[in-house]
Amino acid sequence: MSPAFSPKVVAPGEGKIVTLFGVRFCYKIVSGDSDGRLALLEVEIPPKTLVKPHAHSREDEFTVVLSGTVGVRTGDKVLEAGPGSYLVKPRGVPHAMWNAGSAPATVAEILNPAGLEGYFEALAPILTEHRTPPEYYQLAEDYGITIQDDWIPELERTHGVKL
Repeated sequence: MSPAFSPKVVAPGEGKIVTLFGVRFCYKIVSGDSDGRLALLEVEIPPKTLVKPHAHSREDEFTVVLSGTVGVRTGDKVLEAGPGSYLVKPRGVPHAMWNAGSAPATVAEILNPAGLEGYFEALAPILTEHRTPPEYYQLAEDYGITIQDDWIPELERTHGVKL
């Protein structure tokens, strides 16, 4: 029996890059690399930047902090995670992440199952201006994502970050 997917090496600096509001997503493992089992994106969050709060209905998300320190809100829990920290964000649980520091923070985002990587590619042309048009919310809904806009003012005020 042959495997459903082939071995692959993705070297540092390799992988498709999508940038949204200054947050850089580098595709390391995508759906086709894992027979849809998982995707892995290396995400660089600029200083003082909030990643838009949301919840997934289709994927569980696991994060490894590679560099810097990120703030995280998962449900009602707020914590800081430094290099080597692991985060578990189950599907259905709203979450947000931010970099309140003065240097970029890098995390590895593992998505199970894969497929969400297509969302970021489809989102990039919608966000050509720094705003969120109605198409943004429709695309999120198409991918089973609920945006938690009501969290944004408090997170920005409390942690000194911006989208």
